[in-house]
Amino acid sequence: MLIDSHMAEVPSSVGSASAASSKLASATDPHRTEPGAQADATTPSVRMVRELLSSLQKPIEELCARGLPNLLDPEGEERLRLLAHQMTDSAKALATAFEKKSQRSGSDGDRERCQKIAADLTLLAQQTTRLGSLPLGERQRVVALGQRLCLSISIYLPEHRANRADRHSVSEVAPSPLARPMQDSALRSPSRFASRPTAKPAVKVEANVEAKPAGIIAASVPSKAAGKSAGTSGDDAEAALDPLLGPLLGQPGVGPVTAERLADKGLHRVIDALYFLPKRYDDLRQVVPVGQLQPGVLQATIVLVERTRVVWAKKRFLEVLFRGEDGSELLARWFYFHGGYQKRLLPGKRFLLSATPSKFRDSLQVTHPELVDLPPRSEQQPDGVMPEGAGHIRIRYPDIDGVPARLVEKLCQGLCSQYAELVPDGVPAQLLHRLSLPLLAQTLRDLHLLPAETTPELLLRLNEGLAPAQRRLIFEELFFLQLGLLRRRRAIAADDATVCPTSDDSLSSLWAVLPFSPTSAQQRAIAEIRGDLSQPHPMQRLLHGDVGSGKTLVAYAACELVMASGHQAAVMAPTEILAEQHHKTLRVWALATGRKLALLTATTPKTARKTTLALLQAGRFAEVWRLHESTGQPLDRESILAMLRVGFLNMVVGTHALIADAVEFQDLALVVIDEQHRFGVGQRAALRRKGRQPHILVMTATPIPRTLALTLYGDLDVSQLDELPPGRTPPVTKVLSGKTGEPRALTAVRKAVSEGRQAYWVCPLIEDSEKLELSSATARHAALQSALPELRVGLVHGRLGSDERDDVMDRFRRRELDVLVATTVIEVGVDVPNASLMVIESAERFGLAQLHQLRGRVGRGSGKSLCLLLHGSALSDGSGSVHHDPLLDEDEPAPKKPSKRRKVSEEPATTASTKHAAATTAPSAAHRLEVVAQTSDGFRLAEADLRIRGPGEVLGTRQSGLPPLRFADLLRDIDLLTIARREAAALLARDPELVRPEHSVTSRVLAERWAHCDLTLE
Repeated sequence: MLIDSHMAEVPSSVGSASAASSKLASATDPHRTEPGAQADATTPSVRMVRELLSSLQKPIEELCARGLPNLLDPEGEERLRLLAHQMTDSAKALATAFEKKSQRSGSDGDRERCQKIAADLTLLAQQTTRLGSLPLGERQRVVALGQRLCLSISIYLPEHRANRADRHSVSEVAPSPLARPMQDSALRSPSRFASRPTAKPAVKVEANVEAKPAGIIAASVPSKAAGKSAGTSGDDAEAALDPLLGPLLGQPGVGPVTAERLADKGLHRVIDALYFLPKRYDDLRQVVPVGQLQPGVLQATIVLVERTRVVWAKKRFLEVLFRGEDGSELLARWFYFHGGYQKRLLPGKRFLLSATPSKFRDSLQVTHPELVDLPPRSEQQPDGVMPEGAGHIRIRYPDIDGVPARLVEKLCQGLCSQYAELVPDGVPAQLLHRLSLPLLAQTLRDLHLLPAETTPELLLRLNEGLAPAQRRLIFEELFFLQLGLLRRRRAIAADDATVCPTSDDSLSSLWAVLPFSPTSAQQRAIAEIRGDLSQPHPMQRLLHGDVGSGKTLVAYAACELVMASGHQAAVMAPTEILAEQHHKTLRVWALATGRKLALLTATTPKTARKTTLALLQAGRFAEVWRLHESTGQPLDRESILAMLRVGFLNMVVGTHALIADAVEFQDLALVVIDEQHRFGVGQRAALRRKGRQPHILVMTATPIPRTLALTLYGDLDVSQLDELPPGRTPPVTKVLSGKTGEPRALTAVRKAVSEGRQAYWVCPLIEDSEKLELSSATARHAALQSALPELRVGLVHGRLGSDERDDVMDRFRRRELDVLVATTVIEVGVDVPNASLMVIESAERFGLAQLHQLRGRVGRGSGKSLCLLLHGSALSDGSGSVHHDPLLDEDEPAPKKPSKRRKVSEEPATTASTKHAAATTAPSAAHRLEVVAQTSDGFRLAEADLRIRGPGEVLGTRQSGLPPLRFADLLRDIDLLTIARREAAALLARDPELVRPEHSVTSRVLAERWAHCDLTLE
């Protein structure tokens, strides 16, 4: 990682960090509180946090100014140790401060942010303790991490002013998106409520940006400060310096309660409101007489109040009879109202009414219409002529609980007209001109205020998200995403890694033991990995493919190439079942190639026997290994850790237990992470730090569409397994109704067992729930034992102990069980070739990708296989093959349509992957089941899942360390994505570090947009 060498040299003092730490301990110790002080003052003040931050910044700045290569002489090494000691003390003290803050009451986002900063600071402190012993490349990486952390912390602090009292907590100065310092003329403005500034467009203002770097925050990362901080994060003086950072509290119509409700939606400051974009535009410029209103169409009309009354039914409602100026009647009802409604709706009052009428008892009715007061009709006004300005375009914003829609509309539009010119534009001006994209200020005005001449065609494009202003914001979002990915890729490529040269015979022993020949896709992926391992920079490769495409073999081949070079490898899986399955599969290959492989999970025995312990202490690891091989007893944790530390073990397979502090490798050169989207960024980075920049191979059994691969994994090389091994026959999939399908599923189970095969029965829950009307695994297990007494039925789920779970799975593999009732613990990693039937109960509760993963547990052997998707509710009548499945056997009657529609529960299922499915409507659930039944191509299913659920739910982008996409649609905007990647690459080719003056705003917006996502770039 390159270090910024342009920072001025600042003298440091090791004692400053100790003094600040002591002051922090005094401030946070309730037993050392001075008389008269508040007893609850346990959270450090902003001033104290600023002092601690300064004590951390000084040694970092000195290291950058001197240059790490210039500190390699003995005197420089001594100075380096002193500076590292100061960085360690300061980082620990800052971590304590933010940990204290995270324990205070506030929003979940506030606490999580402070906990994340505290964890990163603790990690920095751990790494700086051994800074002097690290190689030069590692020192640079640690110092760069410190720089990024200081930047991240500084954006949470207000600008330092000697006359300002430290009365705000750390969370009360949280950042807001895309604020920048004003020009000199704006700095002299006495109030943030001044008239609209006359500043030049943002892309042309560069003069004062360098002087105040803390003001630029990424637009797509809204602040998450606690609601109460929305109005207290800055005073009038701060708002005068930068109105974009001013709080919404105090704006017209925004009091303390409203400010808190706005903050819950992420609206804390002026800049947040500018990026709170409309969701819909309603064209109400044509005012229609009441008698000509059409049902089901949003329209506007002019009405007079004729009668108002409150109807006391099962639930009271307000009913108003309106009469149009053409004499026609219109009935309106409000089911949620307060007393002010009746006072407003007095007989004779005149309104512009906007609503979507519906038929009710052969007449039109509107519910909760929107009303605009109109003056009484002038006697001189001709009939049929509407008052000036009566028709208009209504701009609809996303709903905010407890805040009137008109208030949100007026607030956002008023702030846009006043402050849009001040928002910095991070996209270079030449790029905007070449692509014919509008400036950011004009973009915001076009979306909040609309152009002067707004045609119906433009409104249509706005509602479709395809207007030029919207495309401009989408491009900006994708442009900075690609810039960050490309820079992260460059940073990783600049690191040194262990070179693993191999010969053509390195895998000959592995090929000799395989009972099959690798597919051409596997051979291609292995060749790509082999080429990466021979390079001096870390491999960063993603391996993805369909279920059963042979990713495990490719992963072990990569490990074998590394082990053949004399280094160690590690495989991390998200669950014990998957880790155990990998260990059983890889152990056969490891024995054949002469490698020593161990399994390390949370349930691995922790202590060794006395005889084993004595052998370990004597360094007689070979005897420990022979004892393990001869007795078949699993290795204990102490033996595994000792053997890994000295390099006796070549490879280890495990779960999260691999990232424990006690786990040390002698020479870890390759890390394989399976089902990588189930791990957080910090967990993946922790395993990487076990070696000196090891090569990384991440795997996922979810096929990734090209769009997502380009977007989410733009910093990785991608290897795709698009070919199944010979002999694999995809299972036939059928969708069955819950009422008629269950007996047919039982018949299918009997038939499969009678043919000597086995069956899975998957349920979404472990035990019955009062909130969810779903079958649980325990209840289904009991029901199958009663309905199929002649069969042997087993049960496995996540709450079983590992020994009991392993025993059940082994019995199923040995064919001692005919049917296995399970939850989604068998989703990945379970390989029983004799199983030919999969029944998935309440299939509508699962995501499309998860259904495909579960279905992949069958069809792994010879012969036909079948997957039955048993849905527990009547889906929509128009769901096609759900009721008339063309895959049904001809001699079987089609399931009857249920007579009554059962209510689909809106409660979320127990697993994260089913949360979205729980909230979907019946038609979308039917569509998912249809898609699964119609194809076994995982890549087609991934595309469909992307369309149905969005990229965030498909691959867990929240775990991938990327900025969220607020405006872009990865399927709709693939053209802009391609252009953004091309332009980002071209910009970095011209200016890799973005140091040119014309790229200063771009550089700072990029840094802030990624600051909260992946501070360590790992």
